[in-house]
Amino acid sequence: MKTIGIAGSQSRIGTTTQALQMILCLQRLDYKVAYIEMGNQGYLTDLKDLFLDEVQKNEKTGSLIFQEVELYGSDDIVTANEQGYDYVVKDYGAVTDPDFQKLSFLDQDIKIMVGGIKANEVVYAENILKEKCYERVRYIFSFVPLHDRQNVKRSMRKQNVSTYFASYAPDPFIYEENEVYEYLLGEQ
Repeated sequence: MKTIGIAGSQSRIGTTTQALQMILCLQRLDYKVAYIEMGNQGYLTDLKDLFLDEVQKNEKTGSLIFQEVELYGSDDIVTANEQGYDYVVKDYGAVTDPDFQKLSFLDQDIKIMVGGIKANEVVYAENILKEKCYERVRYIFSFVPLHDRQNVKRSMRKQNVSTYFASYAPDPFIYEENEVYEYLLGEQ
């Protein structure tokens, strides 16, 4: 089993959306994959509350199932690891969260950092680039116009070859075709 850790440079930057898009990409590549909420963002609770009639619980594994995606809370990580998944995508939330599990994130097979380029977002990505421990992390940015992408890559300095751009995904459970996910996974 391969593990993918996804974290955001700050809260509300699209970390969970990118995690779910990664899962949908892996499913299209015929891999068995699950989502694990590692942070304290409360996404699974909110999902259950909002889609009460559509979210199902797998009594055997404790996972939630929504639109063919299996979702676990961090309390069920051992059970998730026993299910024979090809990949497990772990959503760590924001690195700025005081409860961010930095060592666990850095221990994943593939590490992805989600960032943004707005004036109030860039400083968070720059702070991450200053930390040596994040040198082997891949970066994905959302909402970057085509004409700005080369400038963003230049600003990423040594990390420019590990910098990618996400497609617009207004519904995280509907896959937006993007070969970037395959590059992030090493499938291309």
